[in-house]
Amino acid sequence: MLTKIRKHLPGRNASIFWGAVLGTVGFYQYNKHESKKRLEYYCKRAELMANEPIGALETPRKVHVYIAVPMGELGTRKARLHWEKYILPVFVAGALDYEVTLVNDTETDDKGENERAVRGGVHNKVAEEIREHRRKELEEDNEELKQWRVAIEERKKDNEERIRKNKLGASGGSVEFDLSNWKPEPYPGVMDVVAIGRETWIEVINGINDGAVASLNYTIPPLVPLDSEQQELKESMAERKISTTTESSPSEEEGDKKTSVHVTDTIGAVVDEPAIKVPEATPVAVDYDRYASKPSSGVLNNLPAVAYISHVNLTGWSCMPQRIWNFFHNQQNVDEYARQALQVVFESTQRAARSAEEIVEMGKAEEETKGWEGQEHIPVVVSPSVVESLRIYDTQHDNAPLIPGEKESE
Repeated sequence: MLTKIRKHLPGRNASIFWGAVLGTVGFYQYNKHESKKRLEYYCKRAELMANEPIGALETPRKVHVYIAVPMGELGTRKARLHWEKYILPVFVAGALDYEVTLVNDTETDDKGENERAVRGGVHNKVAEEIREHRRKELEEDNEELKQWRVAIEERKKDNEERIRKNKLGASGGSVEFDLSNWKPEPYPGVMDVVAIGRETWIEVINGINDGAVASLNYTIPPLVPLDSEQQELKESMAERKISTTTESSPSEEEGDKKTSVHVTDTIGAVVDEPAIKVPEATPVAVDYDRYASKPSSGVLNNLPAVAYISHVNLTGWSCMPQRIWNFFHNQQNVDEYARQALQVVFESTQRAARSAEEIVEMGKAEEETKGWEGQEHIPVVVSPSVVESLRIYDTQHDNAPLIPGEKESE
């Protein structure tokens, strides 16, 4: 009897193989189940905010999420996956409106061989957003600035229309809808800012500091030239008949003569040789600083609250063991990132920044990863007035409300 059973049992090597396969698959499925369970837990806590009623005249909260190229990468793919996997589900469960801005600027060296990411895009966008909000505050009480705002918006619309016409001309009359040019309706208030990753956090803080203390003066951009206008100008210049006359004038010394060349077009005007240049329009600058007054207390109003959500980017062969471990044990990452996203859903987790050192050191542990090696570190620049006025989301601690009946140790 035992002999017959033994004949149908797999051999030693087969048992080892199938045991390893089933153990690996079981370990992965357990990790997948637990990760999903942990994410659902934070989503249920976020639903507490979604179920809170708001008044008919209240504006729902909205945050501006900035995603930059992680250190050691040339694109935002990993950062986008990080956002979609850990953060977005919690925001959706909490009914938190958001606007995402991806900044993916790269450049190549002089030889055109090596490509690298260009930093500063998030900084510029955040700074300009804050400056624009400060300008609109000044326009509310000043009629002259209101008129300048009308001129600025008209110029922007004209340039957008001219760019569209140039694209239509270049594509033979048909152009696809470009999502990059689409802009949502402006938010009536101040959107809080969410920075994903240490490199984005640094640029966001520098942008807030720049937008809060820098000049508000605005230069109205010139009109974008139409391709059709350029072509007509070239044709009109080609049709001109230009004649050249040489004049000689004797000098005081005998035998020495000065010769000058004049180029005359058909209209009769004397122009310089060799080419006729079209005069450029003089840029118009709007002086907002003349109406801006510094606060006597040193506290800056209407700065956005800022949230830092970590993103430990594991890149390079040396990080392969950790990546394999995360593949089979991802619950810890779900707990870390989803918990940080949950703090942003609840406005009650905001607090004043304690010191400039706290702002500078936020997320500094990410700089110890492989992707930061050999990279140029951007310094954090923050003025005392910004430190005194800035509010941050305490994403490093779990202060969000618990599900009713849940214990603190959950």
